[in-house]
Amino acid sequence: MSLITLVRHGQANSAATTEKDYDQLSALGQDQAAYLGDHFSKLNTQFDALFAGTLHRQQDTAKALQHASKKPIITDARLNEIEYYTLTQQLIDQFDYHRPDTDHGYIDHFHTLYEYWQKGKIVNPPETYQMYETRVTDMLDDMRHAGPSVLAVTSGGIIAMAIKIALNLDTAGLIKCLLAGMNTGVTQLQYIHRSFTLIQMNALPHLEHPSRLDAKSFY
Repeated sequence: MSLITLVRHGQANSAATTEKDYDQLSALGQDQAAYLGDHFSKLNTQFDALFAGTLHRQQDTAKALQHASKKPIITDARLNEIEYYTLTQQLIDQFDYHRPDTDHGYIDHFHTLYEYWQKGKIVNPPETYQMYETRVTDMLDDMRHAGPSVLAVTSGGIIAMAIKIALNLDTAGLIKCLLAGMNTGVTQLQYIHRSFTLIQMNALPHLEHPSRLDAKSFY
């Protein structure tokens, strides 16, 4: 029986319009990661392995948690986020479907993006939807063999896919999980009886103190 704790990275550059520009923690993101590291330390939380994607925002978040885990960071690109900005630019170029300018518009936008991506309508995507699902499935399987309790720092799209796999959700359910994800939210999957089950989603115990309520962010 293995417990995998998935942490979404701290807030990144929310004003970005490209993958490169987005990939850095904001000052708030650095604080969020530090708060979570302190939380794990105070609880004396023990992990058998610490994984992170190759992206700067993932690595920097993982470093803030490393003193709690007392483990070296195992870097694996399968934990990298989907290339959202690349995909949305392809929607613009191929279908003249532009990024929204309202919060509600993003809901419709994600549904359209995922529908076109899953059905193979987007030409030459960075990866196919099937590759995305497969790499998350394979990563989860490898991590569960890394020890009874594993910590992984990743991104919202990867966590949403992991939840989809655990609960056998459809794509609409995946998108709901994706949009609900918060920076440094803690999600836990337990492998038991030959499959994963969700036991905790998007928890923020390190930000629940009244003095830190303004430190919560979705993006």
